[in-house]
Amino acid sequence: MSYSIPDCFMIAFAVGLVFGLVYEALRIVRLILRFGAAVFVCDIAFFMLAAAAVFKLSESLGNFVRVYTVLGFGAGVFAYIVTVGRILNLAESAASIAWRKTIGRFIRLIGDSARNSFGIIAQNSKVIFGKISKHFDNARENQFKHLQLRTKMLYNKKKQTKIGEEEVHVIKAAVKRSS
Repeated sequence: MSYSIPDCFMIAFAVGLVFGLVYEALRIVRLILRFGAAVFVCDIAFFMLAAAAVFKLSESLGNFVRVYTVLGFGAGVFAYIVTVGRILNLAESAASIAWRKTIGRFIRLIGDSARNSFGIIAQNSKVIFGKISKHFDNARENQFKHLQLRTKMLYNKKKQTKIGEEEVHVIKAAVKRSS
């Protein structure tokens, strides 16, 4: 079926008006998530969806992407944003403020309690880790202590087990350390 240029433009305009609702949904997400990455992701998602919608619309209207289809779609989205979008923007801003005051305080309360709990855990574990560290430091120092008596003899007993017999070797050594 073949459509005339004004028909294609008006169909694209109507689809653009309806596609303005997608823009509103992404605007609500941007209002709730108030950081730069969310805005970037929402903008990229809108433009990708809009490009797919224009391509699909052009394909259904005549298998070619035409300038008047793209312009009609853009005009429809623009008309939605400056008419109905302005009115909804006021309502969304009021809802966003209410959301941030109620839910935002609740989330902040949860974050503060989590931060306080983590602080308590960190303080308690600091004492425990201090004791453990002190124990291992003492063990390391004891490992490198000098012999108390320079004349004391050390013995190393080494057992070897062979099949059916047992041998015991004792090595006697005098340890002298210089200070």
